[in-house]
Amino acid sequence: MAKTMATPPNKATVVEINLISAQELPSYKASSSTSSIRTYVVAWISPQQKLTSRVDKAGDKNPTWNDKFIVSIDKDLVFERPNSTLVLEIYCKRRYRKDRLIGKVNILLDSLIDKNQFWGSEDICGKVMAFHVRDSSGMPQGILNIGVMNLDGLLDRGMPSFLGNSGLAIDYRRLLGGN
Repeated sequence: MAKTMATPPNKATVVEINLISAQELPSYKASSSTSSIRTYVVAWISPQQKLTSRVDKAGDKNPTWNDKFIVSIDKDLVFERPNSTLVLEIYCKRRYRKDRLIGKVNILLDSLIDKNQFWGSEDICGKVMAFHVRDSSGMPQGILNIGVMNLDGLLDRGMPSFLGNSGLAIDYRRLLGGN
């Protein structure tokens, strides 16, 4: 059943994405290697604005990132293109070769901004979500856990106004002056 809206929304929704962890990712290390795999996530709504998490160096097949991104989702985009997604790609960091794609997750933007699916107050509400990580053939390659906070209520209470700009994507390390 398709959703219908009387009038299209006209502003952006600010969402914080917390890349929590993954479980049971495949191991791509050489059989003779004793080192664990090191993984990171590349996230984007628009391919021109990709965000990269820290590399987890200790988690091996069960990495923990606890990295946060802030994205501004244009509600008009969701209204006009209801199949728009947030893409999260998990890579295995390699020393001498190109990093290897383990798998990816596509999350419908509508599920990130639908306030009916959140818990919490009207100002700040959040949820935790888990998704199958799928390889290029569509086979499951583990589970990705994320937290999502809808920050719309904070825009009215002194949060920097540039965060409400449509299409903005920024990671916390850059926002706080880190690298």
